Amino acid sequence: MRQKNLKVTAGILIIVAAVFYLIVAGFSTANAAYYLKVSEAINGSVDPGKHYRIEGKIDVTTATFDGKSNPVVLKFQIYDENSPDKRLIVIYNDVKPDNFQEATGAVVEGKFNKDGTFQADNLNLKCPSKYEQADQSQQEGAVTKFLRSLGLKR
Repeated sequence: MRQKNLKVTAGILIIVAAVFYLIVAGFSTANAAYYLKVSEAINGSVDPGKHYRIEGKIDVTTATFDGKSNPVVLKFQIYDENSPDKRLIVIYNDVKPDNFQEATGAVVEGKFNKDGTFQADNLNLKCPSKYEQADQSQQEGAVTKFLRSLGLKR
């Protein structure tokens, strides 16, 4: 009976230790990234050793893609909508996403190089919603026409 209690106690201690380890690892700052806008990244003092997540609009006219180099290089600029004159050069060493030309913005994750460019490890594009009506002159849907005929919609 005493040996059975010892096994149960040891099992509970192992489970408690594992849960404690997962909690401590979850709060670790090793994977933390500072979230900034482009103007904050340019105006603030950034540390080249820290990991950052930066959001901005993409200037696709400045984008260049070299698919022949090893590794491949996608280079473009991002900027804030409120201050388009402040731009950040982003270097991304991976294939150019298919929807890059249609993207309205991006969130890039990575570190700053010593020359002030941003070396992105991860690139998340923001694309225009396919559910928004692009132009008011588009045809009305059948439901809208029906509601108008009943006088429920103007």
